[in-house]
Amino acid sequence: MPQPFRAIAPLPIKTEKLLLLQSQSLSLAFSVDRVQEVLLQATVTKDQDRSITSYRQESIPVVLGKKSCPQMPKVTLVIIKTPEIKGGFVAIACTKIPNLVAILPQDWQTAEVDTSPWESDGKVYNLNAVIYSHVVGIVKRS
Repeated sequence: MPQPFRAIAPLPIKTEKLLLLQSQSLSLAFSVDRVQEVLLQATVTKDQDRSITSYRQESIPVVLGKKSCPQMPKVTLVIIKTPEIKGGFVAIACTKIPNLVAILPQDWQTAEVDTSPWESDGKVYNLNAVIYSHVVGIVKRS
């Protein structure tokens, strides 16, 4: 006897869940597995020559676009898991509120975009004429 619903319901479509963010000229797509948390109205301060924010009683670096973030009293930060660097986290200051999307594998396109300091795998996603580069890591400084 057939399973109920199995005969009439299609199999679920495999999707990828992404967080899309814009930080100055960079438009980045992160797998939700790499995103630790999104902080609204966070504070960015300076510690010597580094921009930092307090996260779980730790100071983590903050970038805005391709550079260190200036001091900001209220900014949206996306905390990214970065095992490549000491501390394991980096925060990205967003110039717009990030979007959570689910896409199909065939929605990806290929393009070479300069995403430094972030490492891309060459896949991009187009949403409302904004090209988001898929990020797979961060480039370590030598």
